[in-house]
Amino acid sequence: MPSYTQDDILTLHPAPLTHAPTSTIATAFLFGSITFTTATLAARLWLAGLWSWRDGGGPFSPSSSCQTQPLDVTSLPSIYNLLHHLSVFGFILLYSYMCENHPPYPHEEKAIYDRDEFLFCMIMVVVVAGGVSWRRNGDGVAKDTAQETNRLSKGTDNELMAGHRKKRGGGLHVIGEYKAGALPAAVAPLPSADNDVLNRHQTEEWKGWMQFTFLLYHYIHATEVYNVIRVLITCYVWLTGFGNFSFFYKKQDYSLPRVLQMLWRINFLVVFLCLTHGNSYILYYICPLHTFFFLMVYALMYIGKEKNYNKWWIRFKIGMLALMIYALWDYDLGIFVAIHRLFLGDQPTTGAPFGTMWEWYFRSYLDHWSALLGMVFALNSPIVSLFYRKLEARSVGRQWIGKLSVLAGMTYAFVLWVHGPFMMEKEAYNQTNPYFGFIPLILYVYVRNLTPTFRSHSMELLEEAGKTTLETYLMQHHIWLTSNSKTVLVFVPGFPRLNMLLVTFGYVKICRKLHNLTLMLKNVLLPCDRNACIRSLTSIFVVISGFYLTAFTLNRIHSISLGAVGIVSVICGGLLYQTVMDSTWTEYHSAVKKAREDEDEDEDKSFADKSDVSYYTAGDLSKESIVAKLCPPIIGVMFLFVLGSIWNEIAIAGATSVGPLSPLCADFVNDGLWFPVDACTESNRGMAYRNHHVASFGTCSPRGASLIWAWKEQPAHTHCRFGLRGEAKLKRLLNRRRLLFIGDSMTRNIYHASLRAMGMRKAGAYDATIPKHTDLAEIMWHDTSVNFKWAPLAVDQLNCLRGVNNIILNDGQAPDLIVMGGGAWDRLHVYATDEDRQSHATTLKDLAHEMLRSQKLGVPVVWTIPTTINSQALNTEGRCFHLTHFMHCTYVLTSTFV
Repeated sequence: MPSYTQDDILTLHPAPLTHAPTSTIATAFLFGSITFTTATLAARLWLAGLWSWRDGGGPFSPSSSCQTQPLDVTSLPSIYNLLHHLSVFGFILLYSYMCENHPPYPHEEKAIYDRDEFLFCMIMVVVVAGGVSWRRNGDGVAKDTAQETNRLSKGTDNELMAGHRKKRGGGLHVIGEYKAGALPAAVAPLPSADNDVLNRHQTEEWKGWMQFTFLLYHYIHATEVYNVIRVLITCYVWLTGFGNFSFFYKKQDYSLPRVLQMLWRINFLVVFLCLTHGNSYILYYICPLHTFFFLMVYALMYIGKEKNYNKWWIRFKIGMLALMIYALWDYDLGIFVAIHRLFLGDQPTTGAPFGTMWEWYFRSYLDHWSALLGMVFALNSPIVSLFYRKLEARSVGRQWIGKLSVLAGMTYAFVLWVHGPFMMEKEAYNQTNPYFGFIPLILYVYVRNLTPTFRSHSMELLEEAGKTTLETYLMQHHIWLTSNSKTVLVFVPGFPRLNMLLVTFGYVKICRKLHNLTLMLKNVLLPCDRNACIRSLTSIFVVISGFYLTAFTLNRIHSISLGAVGIVSVICGGLLYQTVMDSTWTEYHSAVKKAREDEDEDEDKSFADKSDVSYYTAGDLSKESIVAKLCPPIIGVMFLFVLGSIWNEIAIAGATSVGPLSPLCADFVNDGLWFPVDACTESNRGMAYRNHHVASFGTCSPRGASLIWAWKEQPAHTHCRFGLRGEAKLKRLLNRRRLLFIGDSMTRNIYHASLRAMGMRKAGAYDATIPKHTDLAEIMWHDTSVNFKWAPLAVDQLNCLRGVNNIILNDGQAPDLIVMGGGAWDRLHVYATDEDRQSHATTLKDLAHEMLRSQKLGVPVVWTIPTTINSQALNTEGRCFHLTHFMHCTYVLTSTFV
């Protein structure tokens, strides 16, 4: 194995951030400055003797109310609280960036889908969640958790409110015709917020188990259940329409702060993920879907809001919206393209291989009716609730006759759907989902609310998981899976289950932290004050734009590095620190001094509490030492230096994101072995890694002890990890490409194998209608050209390649890749005399020159040599004499250009 120095590696693999997107650099500037200011302020407080006061319930105590109060720019505790939480958020973004771009070990391929494993995991989650956490809504720990969530959200984040009753005019007003005092007599008591149809506990539980299914689908690449996942996404969008319609009807809060708070909840994290990773917004398509349909619900409820309680007016608005949806998606009038042309295009980008216009149309089309249907259900949910309560007021027999009759009709429709649209292939099913995807949804809602016990109980574990569905969806792309959810993050190579457990633990903890951070920052920056919200968002936009302009400028002059990030962070962070100190420090000192004086008046104050000298000097500016004034910025610089050094060392020693291999990897491409293993299971792959240091396999071949090619593990810092590329990945990589194979029958076998990998299962099968030795051509996926040129001898290969190069020079029509191979025919037919061997060597030199010429013209060339000769299959005496393994070695030594 070749050895490389540190200089070689640094030359081939640039330093961190060298080729990072401009938005990534801007994000590093932003959070570097915030982190510097936070560290410097913390050091100043500690050196001034104020840090310990936080333990006594001071303004920096975790229980301090400033954590959820609107930002006060004249208050040091309020500013520090904001900077501290933004720093934590910045560290989470840095962690996601490191997992994507500088992981400790190369990213691995996803687990091979196993239906039994998928069903086992799903059933176990429901069984465990039901057995351990099935409880009455509002009881126990869940009640405390709900209170804490309400404290953070301040009652403004109830986007899925399930209660529909509203106190108006001294009476109970519900959506629909029924009012207090007008309900039929034979009806069960009115439900509460904890036992009504689709109450908050139930919707959170619903989102919890759907999110688990969604994540498992991504982790093990369970393409078989694609149609199920489409239904679950329909449910999410349906809940957006249902929840927001319910909220606006109940609260009548159409204010700008409410809209901004909701948009913040949906988009805060995704915006910074786009900036950090340089990704497009459409990659995280759930967020634009929820944003769009939230705004649609808001517009519907806001227009003529004074008449929303008129049953005909609200139904008229819904009907008009239905016509607009039909015209936009179901009837091709060009309206969709005309509306979105200003900000969507056709250029391929991350998450949108056919352009953002097509991707957004595809994603929105799949669920363009779902939000409207959710609004219709919300409008009529009191009728559903009344239906249950009227039945439950009757005898048990009549109650169940009525419920089961309705259930039978719904089940019949569900069975028809299963045997009809649900069994279609992916592309065909997508055409039906907007119109029939609600059938299983309605059946689930009906069964889940079938009895009072079902409605008043929920599974707490799934309910808690449902509260963080947005964060778990977004972060799965980077800290659970990687490569935008295409590969698996690895911390423990060779132990797939242990690795999954470790990665999942960190993933869940971080997602819950992000959920709380989002709500806390929303309360601080977007209070229920229109002007304060506008000021906060304007300031955020200006700051990010300024850092982006700085990053763009430095990028243009090729001055991007970790050192540049550190310098900009120190300068900007220093300015922010000084501004905070000038505007708040004196006032804060006075407040501390007064608080200490008030404590001195307390007769219960113990002598031990006053033993610290800083207790008496904390409020006296004149006694603050020069060390407390000068050292904090130095500590801030040291903190950033240590952080940057750790980042740099991890980047140099670790692996990298999945991408094109460097030239260094050419020396490792044949460092492997033929290995008898079924590489289709994670356990076998883990065992192969532990016992034979095998890192990746050339194919997944479930044929017992058959030999498959496996690459050995390479040091992570080489960034050389080879692996299998499936049909979907090949289609994405080879889209609109031209591949050319030139060579003998062995090269033709590689040509057919490539076609099979692209999805042409019968490629290479015997076909008596075509000659045995001839040129071949195929068009894959309508736009990928794959051609084979029959050239068995080296002179044939030389002439063919020379002709290709001449076409490139004259017409500019160049293939994207040339694969060549040969040797066996030359050894068999033109290697008998010294003159033949000398002529063959000359031809090889000319062929090497022509290959270098192709590379200079911008066309990569791959030369393949058969690894072995199957001596037992040679059917003539001449072949047995010439085509031996020694021929292979001789040809390798002769063809020194390889």
